[in-house]
Amino acid sequence: MLTINVAVLLAVIVAWRLRRRTQARSRFDEKMTVLIVLALGQLFNGVSTTSQ
Repeated sequence: MLTINVAVLLAVIVAWRLRRRTQARSRFDEKMTVLIVLALGQLFNGVSTTSQ
């Protein structure tokens, strides 16, 4: 259950970061968003493989 909560938290963070205007994002912001999305994908991948 903890993994699902972390995944939801990361999804909210990604949505919040992507709502910002493109001009307001730095390269560091873009790289952090990509890293968060990759971590989110790994969490969802782990949830889907353990539930089968």
